[in-house]
Amino acid sequence: MGRTVVVLGGGVSGLAASYHLSRAPCPPKVVLVEGSERLGGWIRSVRGPNGAIFELGPRGIRPAGALGARTLLLVMLGGSWLQTLEASGCVLSQELFQQRAQEAAATQLGLKELPSHCLVHLHKNCIPQYTLGHWQKLESARQFLAAHRLPLTLAGASYEGVAVNDCIESGRQAAVSVLGTEPNS
Repeated sequence: MGRTVVVLGGGVSGLAASYHLSRAPCPPKVVLVEGSERLGGWIRSVRGPNGAIFELGPRGIRPAGALGARTLLLVMLGGSWLQTLEASGCVLSQELFQQRAQEAAATQLGLKELPSHCLVHLHKNCIPQYTLGHWQKLESARQFLAAHRLPLTLAGASYEGVAVNDCIESGRQAAVSVLGTEPNS
């Protein structure tokens, strides 16, 4: 009987791992287990009432709970705009950020209606990143898995990079680890 590989999570990394496992010369049986009603993890497209399509990215900053599940738009402001404001002595307030985000949504997306809910956070230096000690914890987890010969491979935005391309590569690397060889592309 052939080998069975269980992939936990149908996010981008889980889908990539499943794809690459299925493309192996002697592919194992792949069982994808997803806890929600849809695949894709944090990535999804939502069509608004006016027909606009909103892309909700894999690591958007969302409020917790039901409100976060209905968040349709994330506006990130920063860079030289923020640096110029700070240099001019402008008070950085939630009201200012909300106003500028609404102006950006109106200008760039044509959204003139005010949002029903707003949640404003200032995250300075906010390129998504891991907490201090992340890489040491990850290496420790990998050493534990290897030392105990546990048939488990880690993949996803929580481990090797937060961008979509990182997640896809993480899934591919997980498949390589399980197969012991490169799958057919």
